[in-house]
Amino acid sequence: MEVYIAIDFGTAFTGYCFKFSESQQVRQPKWGEEYSLYTPKTPTCILFDEDENFLKFGYDAVMTYTRQTRKNEAKKLFLFDNFKMELFGKELHRDFMMTAKNGKEMRAMKVFSESLKFMKDHALDMIGKHTAGVTYSASDATWVLTVPAIWSAAAKQFMREAATEAGLVTESEPERLIVALEPEAASVWCKQLPKEGFMEGDLTEAEIIEQVPGTQYMVVDCGGGTIDITVHEVVEGGHLKELHRVSGNNMGGQTVDKNFKAFIREIFSEKVFDEFEKHHPSELQRLMYDFSICKRYDGEVLVQCPYSLQQIASKVDDIEAYFSRDNDVDWESGQILLSGAKLKDLHEDSVRGIESLMKEILKKPTLNIRYIFLVGGFALSPYVNRFVKEKFGSKCQVLCPVDAQMAIVNGAVMFGMMPNVVESRISVFTYGIAVVHFFDKIKHKGKSKYVSKDGVHYCDVCFHCLVKKDESIPFDEAEQYIFNALEIDQRELPFSFYCTEKETAEFVDEEGMRKIGSLVVSMPKISQGRNRSVILEIKFGFTEMQATATDVDSGETTSVKMDFMSK
Repeated sequence: MEVYIAIDFGTAFTGYCFKFSESQQVRQPKWGEEYSLYTPKTPTCILFDEDENFLKFGYDAVMTYTRQTRKNEAKKLFLFDNFKMELFGKELHRDFMMTAKNGKEMRAMKVFSESLKFMKDHALDMIGKHTAGVTYSASDATWVLTVPAIWSAAAKQFMREAATEAGLVTESEPERLIVALEPEAASVWCKQLPKEGFMEGDLTEAEIIEQVPGTQYMVVDCGGGTIDITVHEVVEGGHLKELHRVSGNNMGGQTVDKNFKAFIREIFSEKVFDEFEKHHPSELQRLMYDFSICKRYDGEVLVQCPYSLQQIASKVDDIEAYFSRDNDVDWESGQILLSGAKLKDLHEDSVRGIESLMKEILKKPTLNIRYIFLVGGFALSPYVNRFVKEKFGSKCQVLCPVDAQMAIVNGAVMFGMMPNVVESRISVFTYGIAVVHFFDKIKHKGKSKYVSKDGVHYCDVCFHCLVKKDESIPFDEAEQYIFNALEIDQRELPFSFYCTEKETAEFVDEEGMRKIGSLVVSMPKISQGRNRSVILEIKFGFTEMQATATDVDSGETTSVKMDFMSK
C-alpha cells in the first residue's frame, strides 16, 4: 500500500501528515503531550551538542535548552530556532553557514537536513504504529516537502538537497520527492472543501469550488515568515491553471513578533532588555511563544512577564513605573496587559504588506476573482482576517478554512497523489541560452567577439529567449529547439543557460542575468560541415529545470539539471 508523507517545514512551527493511497483519512500526530500541549505542529527549533551532534527537535529542543540554561550549560549548545527564513533573499551555496544562539556557526545544510531527518524518522515510526506488523522505510514513501512560492530557485534546490542528505530520498530516485509550493498545496486543499470546511458563515453557497470550471480564486498564505499569493482558475476535471505569477513578501506573522519585541525593549529600556536577552535566552523564547498565542485573540491580551526580566528591571526602577509612560500597556500582577489598539498597531506592517500585494493583483482587468482563501497560521489572527474582509470583501468572498494552519500540509498530501493538478504555471523568470550572431559594429559595440576559422566575426554573448517572464508554461511538457554547428569541423556544441527577471534581454552579460547551468553535446560526425543540427529539449518543471541535447547525426545525448546555487 503506497504511503504519501507531507512535511510543512514552517518558520515558527513544523508538522507533517500522511495518507495511505487506499484510505480517505489524512493522519497527523499531536505534539507536546508530555508538556500538556496538544498542537498539530511543533516549534521549528533544533538543538545540537558542543560537537555538533543532533540532540533534540521541537518542544524537546526548547525544554532541554531551558534546563541547560538554568545550569549555565547552554552556551556550549547550538540552538537554532525560526531559521527557515535564513534561506530567503540570500546568495546560497552548499557551505552556507548559520549562527546559533551561542554565537557559533554551523553549516546550514546540516541544520536543515538534521531537522528533516528528525521529521522523517518520526513519521516512519508513527506510520509503523498504524500498520500492524508492516514496517515502512523512507524508500517506500512518496515525500512532499512544502516551500514558500517566493523563495528563489536556489532556496528550493537547497531544500531538495537537504532532504536527500536527510535520507528522505536517494539520488537515484529523486522523483520520490515532490517539492510543492505552499500556496499551491493550500489551493488543492481549499478547492475541494465543502461549505462546512470553512469558518461559520464564510461560504454562503453550497457548491464545492473544484466542481465549477471557470471559477477564479486567490490563495493568500499567511505564514510565520512569508506572505505567499497565487491565483488559480478551475479547469475541467478539477485541475487548475495559474493566472498570475506567484508573489509575496517576508511580512508574515513574525513581523508582528519583531514589533512586539521592539515594543517590550522600549518599555523596559534597551539596557534592561539587552541584559535579559543575553543571560536568559530561554525565558525570552517563552515570552515570544506566549505572545505568538496571543495573536489569535481579539481585543486586550495578557502576556506573562518572565521572572528574570522582572528581577533585572526592578534593580533599576519600580516595575510599575515602566508602564506609566504608555496608555496602551499596563502592569497586572506579573503580567503585561496589551490593549486591543496596541495589538492592532503591532499588526500594521504585516497587514499593509498583505494589502499591497493583493491590490496589485486585483487591479488586473483580465482577472475575475470570485474567492479569496486565507490560509496559514497567521490567517487565524482576527486582525488579519478582519482586515482582508473589510478591504476586499465587497469584491470577493473571503474564506478561511476551519483548520487554516493545516491547509498547506493537508493539501500537500493530496498534491503528492496528483502532482499534475496544476496544469500550467506562469514563469517567474525569463529563461534562455547564450548564442552567437554575426557581429554588428553598432549593435554589438563593446561586446565580446568570436572569430571563426574562416574569418567571420560573431558576437558570442547574445541571448536567445526560450521562455519569457509571465508566460504560461504547461506542466511537465518538454519544449524543443534546434541549433546548428558554427564551424565545419566542430566536434561538440556547448550550451550555457541563463535567467533574468527582465521580460526582454539581448545579451547574457546584462545586469541581472544569471548563469544557471551548462552542458556540452558531442558531434563526432563532421562530414556535413555546418549543415548539422542539435535538438535541445527543455522540461520546465515548477521547481526544477532539465535540459537534454541530442546530436541528430550521431544520436549522442547529454542531459543536465540546472544548478541554481552558487558554487
